[in-house]
Amino acid sequence: MSTAGAVDRRGLAPAEVKARTTGTIGAVPWLVLGAGSVTAFAWILHTQLQRLYGLTAPVWDLGQGQQVLWSLANGLGWASSYEYGKNFFGIHIEPVFLPIAGLERIWPSPVVPLVVSAAGLAATAPAAYLMFRAFMGEHPWARWLALGLAAPIPFWAATQEAGSDQFHPENLAPALAMLATWAGLRQRRVLFYVLIVCTLCCKEDQTYTAFIIGLLVVRFGGERMKAHGRRVMMLAASWLVIGVALLAKLAAGAATPGLIYYWWMLKWGGQNYFLLAISRPDPWLVMAGLLVGLLGLPLLAPRWLLLVVPPLAASLLSDHDPMERLQVHYVLIVMFPLIMAAGVGARRLLERKDLPTIRPAPALMLVAAPALLIGFLAGRLPPALGAEQWLYNQPSAADQLLAATSVIPAGAPVWADDGAAVWLSNRVHVGILYNNSGPDSYIVIDRDAYAYRGDPVAGRATVIAQMQQSGRRLLVDDGRFQVWGPVGG
Repeated sequence: MSTAGAVDRRGLAPAEVKARTTGTIGAVPWLVLGAGSVTAFAWILHTQLQRLYGLTAPVWDLGQGQQVLWSLANGLGWASSYEYGKNFFGIHIEPVFLPIAGLERIWPSPVVPLVVSAAGLAATAPAAYLMFRAFMGEHPWARWLALGLAAPIPFWAATQEAGSDQFHPENLAPALAMLATWAGLRQRRVLFYVLIVCTLCCKEDQTYTAFIIGLLVVRFGGERMKAHGRRVMMLAASWLVIGVALLAKLAAGAATPGLIYYWWMLKWGGQNYFLLAISRPDPWLVMAGLLVGLLGLPLLAPRWLLLVVPPLAASLLSDHDPMERLQVHYVLIVMFPLIMAAGVGARRLLERKDLPTIRPAPALMLVAAPALLIGFLAGRLPPALGAEQWLYNQPSAADQLLAATSVIPAGAPVWADDGAAVWLSNRVHVGILYNNSGPDSYIVIDRDAYAYRGDPVAGRATVIAQMQQSGRRLLVDDGRFQVWGPVGG
């Protein structure tokens, strides 16, 4: 008997059943990604707000970034008093500050950059999924393997490193770069160029990321996109030359001029420097964790994996300790080449003829387990075991700080302890409390300053004694915060 016109118990033809089933299955990855990304955003933001309100958030990079954002939002340019009034464009070329500054016009608060940073890191999951799917094609395993690889990325130990840095524009770059790769592989030319420019705007060293994307598109983007891939490679090289020139021109004595951390070859650290640089365990543990989280797939694309060597070498041979160890946002520059190589490796895996013919479907989501386990064991954000829990469990003191400092005129220069200075960055002149504050400045002392965790009372006693001998007048003392006026004021 013919079954051409057969229907199921719901009155649906086989084609309709298949269409509905396919549609339902196709929605599952996006439901998982949506739930995961929202959870990651809320989790990352919550942990960083705990530090912000508990006054354990660092001036670098949150307070520094907040001052630049406030300055741009108020038409005062790129000057940074944390860099002794130098042009911030001489530190980093990060035009992405401009749209974030637009948000600061509506809400001038250090919460804004934290929201942006958390959103950028949480967006890595859907961005990676799209990129992996573009690499893998329509293989029956593709959807679920891509989901298992992409969904845990916001929870990676490496991603938590970037999140623990509070705010850096570079936190937006991985998601933008993966979306740019997807657009290039899917031959969406206008979107491809827009996303490339957005990636480049995150930081000057994203020129390397853009160059890799161009190379990928030349190789895998099809004939129509080869020319565009080459143009992006040329754009990246040009951007690097322009960036270095701008940094050299605008640095003009800035405390941390531009790409200086990468210029390790200009200042070798003495005897056996190279051996010491490459023998630190920290960065290799980070690299091992990334490879395990990506199921070793980058090893299936060894030539593409080699593209991680230049940024890794530059980091290991740096004279900046967090960079040497691939900590905070410095891990991001090696993350993208590894994720990209994993995409190529997954493509090659699915092209193998000896793969089982069964359809593993959702069972492949279990490949996320190693990355999630490493994130829990080695991550830097609570409840991960590698987190410095005390940074996140301090009682909120922001309101008390703002009440105490309300006596300070809006335009007055202020020097404050590290965690407090973040909240006082919406002004032209602000800095961390040292002994070189000017006589016309206001001084804000936090008796519980987190930088003196071992013994904050003793740690601040010396500074308080200096204030008493300096001719300054004590304006506020609420038991925790002291506000001292200008000398003779």
